[in-house]
Amino acid sequence: MKAGGEAFLVHLIFQRHHIPPDETYNKDEGTKRFMYASMMLQLEEEAKARREERQAARRMKS
Repeated sequence: MKAGGEAFLVHLIFQRHHIPPDETYNKDEGTKRFMYASMMLQLEEEAKARREERQAARRMKS
C-alpha cells in the first residue's frame, strides 16, 4: 500500500480506530475527507515526534 493513498488511510483507520473499511467507504465525501485529513495530521505529528526524539538522542551523545 502506498503511504498517503486512500487504501492506506482506510487501513490505518481500521487498525487504530476499529472502523471497518466498508463503513469508511460508505461515509459521505465530506466525512471521508475529514477522516483522511485527521489521520494524515496524526501521522505528521508522529513523524515530527520521532524526528525530535532522534535529534534529542543525537544531542545527548555529543
